[in-house]
Amino acid sequence: SSGINAEYGGDSINYKFVIPMDGGYLSGIDKPAYHLYRYSESPAGDVVANYFGKVPIEGMDVRGVHTLGATENYAILPRFALYFEIGDPVEIGKGAKIGPHKDSFLDVVSLMDGQRTQFKFPAHNGMHIINSFERKNDAGETEVVVDFPTIDSLEGIPNSNIFELLNREKLTDPEYKYREKFAHYTKFTIRRFILNMATGEGVQYDYPRMWQPDEIEVEFPYINDAYRGLPYCYVYFQTWNHDANNAMGLLKVDMCRETSSGWQKTNKFPVEPIFAGRPDGESEDDGVLMAPVFDADTEKTDLYVWDAKSLEVIAIVSTPVIVPYTLHGTWVPERK
Repeated sequence: SSGINAEYGGDSINYKFVIPMDGGYLSGIDKPAYHLYRYSESPAGDVVANYFGKVPIEGMDVRGVHTLGATENYAILPRFALYFEIGDPVEIGKGAKIGPHKDSFLDVVSLMDGQRTQFKFPAHNGMHIINSFERKNDAGETEVVVDFPTIDSLEGIPNSNIFELLNREKLTDPEYKYREKFAHYTKFTIRRFILNMATGEGVQYDYPRMWQPDEIEVEFPYINDAYRGLPYCYVYFQTWNHDANNAMGLLKVDMCRETSSGWQKTNKFPVEPIFAGRPDGESEDDGVLMAPVFDADTEKTDLYVWDAKSLEVIAIVSTPVIVPYTLHGTWVPERK
């Protein structure tokens, strides 16, 4: 299976998760691993894939890797506590669990020679990377910084199938209280992992919760694409309050000043917000946000456009389809 890609400088980083069923006899691959590829566009407009490294899987410890990080010199493959017990090859989701006993690993792989440096952390769980970038510390050493929205703590989380949380009957039951059953799944923290490439040591920094109530889920991050793989400040999230009839909204977080602002309207359910920069914009947040918003009163979906600086709605465009929430999206500017 392939992982969702990361981007840097117009190129894409992707992985293929390979379990050799032939023991390497035909495939030449003797052990399970995440195989990493870098995709670029040739002058003729063709997509060119270049293999540059792999992350071996020891003891069939198969983790759910959903998004990767990419910087100027490295790809980052995160392996958090979401893991799979390989049983039914068709309905693999039946074996998806979050293991509080599973340490987290961030593998940093060189784009030049495939060399791998592994960093170990306590059990965490995150799905969608915010951003990753390189910087120099006071000692002149290279640090790779990786930011994720993560479940605050895995303590007390049952080692059972996570898709019970998304059970349709539970989602539509007005009497069901998520906080009583799934409180651990719905409290989020923005975590920064700082990986020192010179010493091989990693530390984490937990940002303060810059939202209210603090038991809401903060996920589906999106930043200005021009800042992917580079130092940045602004990130936009979808928020989800499971104990308020699954109320949803948008959140803008300034990672540099540790401040935030938000947008939420009764019976309006936005999906992942997508940033589109203003041509020749003068600042990182100079542009617009776009997201389909389901209106529970009219049972229709409209495309909302917000000013990315103020989160003021500047346009609403009707659509002919109903768009369910939690979908991914992207913005591709017209090629000149």
